[in-house]
Amino acid sequence: RHLVNLVDELSLHTVQGRLARLLLEQAAAAERGEVVPALTQAEMAAQLGTVREMVARTLKSFEVLGLLRMERGAITVLDRAGLATQAEH
Repeated sequence: RHLVNLVDELSLHTVQGRLARLLLEQAAAAERGEVVPALTQAEMAAQLGTVREMVARTLKSFEVLGLLRMERGAITVLDRAGLATQAEH
């Protein structure tokens, strides 16, 4: 079942969508709800089946769109609805 879900996720969703979903899941699990605990970009890439450079570019684009703020050690989700829209792709 897990492998079926993984294949579905990798084949049907873009890196942007997968990263947005990961950030929303991490933010929901965080104590304050909006600060994503610091995963390295390499760790995110490994979880998403992509490379670190793609994660870095996507995070920067999300920041430019005002969806999140990157700080040393944390990512603050600023626009959950906007991030959820990205997660649909």
